[in-house]
Amino acid sequence: MAPHPTLLKFLLKERHLQGYRTFCKEYDRVAKKVDIDLKGNYPSKAQFYRWLSGDLISLPYPDHCRILEAMFPGRSAAQLLEPYDGNSEAATELFRAEEEELLPKRETKEFNPGQLSTGLVSQLGEEFSLAVPRAEYGDSKIELVSLPNPQPGRLLDLNWATFGFGIERLGDQIKHLGSRLDVDICFGINEAGLVMATFLSSSRFSRCPIGYLRCNKIKGGIELDEASVFPVVEDHATIVLCDFEVKHSDAIGYLAKQVRSRYPKADLYFAVFGAMTTGDEARAASFDNLAGAQNLRAAQFEAIFIAATMSPPGIEPPLELR
Repeated sequence: MAPHPTLLKFLLKERHLQGYRTFCKEYDRVAKKVDIDLKGNYPSKAQFYRWLSGDLISLPYPDHCRILEAMFPGRSAAQLLEPYDGNSEAATELFRAEEEELLPKRETKEFNPGQLSTGLVSQLGEEFSLAVPRAEYGDSKIELVSLPNPQPGRLLDLNWATFGFGIERLGDQIKHLGSRLDVDICFGINEAGLVMATFLSSSRFSRCPIGYLRCNKIKGGIELDEASVFPVVEDHATIVLCDFEVKHSDAIGYLAKQVRSRYPKADLYFAVFGAMTTGDEARAASFDNLAGAQNLRAAQFEAIFIAATMSPPGIEPPLELR
């Protein structure tokens, strides 16, 4: 088969499954229904991208074909791996069949407050764009998601699937910043931020040094604990601060000042998992609808990355990380 993007690539993109890790999760989900012994037998990363690019000598192993055909009922593996130019009759017929309910609808799961946070329940709301401040070129748009709370007035306990999704979303925003971000230090604020910094350092920042800002609450604010870690770098460093959530307090303003006092010529960027809105809606209509908007502007970051927005009282990380 000559290298050419396949129908499979188009169909996976339509279902937001074109990322390798996301595809592997879907592969395992389908495998449990087809043959439990095939769970965990997903393709290697290189092999997966050959399926998408069409760089194939022959069809995959029969077990892979079974899973692909179960993902898209009514189509053979050979059809799914055919070149696709955007107007294939195969795709048109497939979507028409779904609309006419000739094929099973994609699964949707309702939130059950009594169900354990195993990652099987989707906590994600709608995706939307938000214009956020950026020092060099003015406001720029990022793509993020809302986190609706099925129990208003209570903290939303995030599961690992949601937490992982948010970190990946921050990585995507950083990737599409418009210029390569060569980071010298990635700081994690408290333990949840440290988890985020570890993943981002590995996936986006070439395993740059990781710093740690451990905060203690005091009357009227916070202070840095002696256990905080400040890596040694040269002048004019590029630094990313990672925090789990932003609410009303100006903790981030205080931390930005502390970091700048130790790295006077540094360029600071800020990545946060969740930003709380000012009202009852989980989705922010604009940046100024965020509870911490004024403080974030005052901190004068080079750019701001936000994975999700949520309504008060906020969110809780997995395992109650601090």
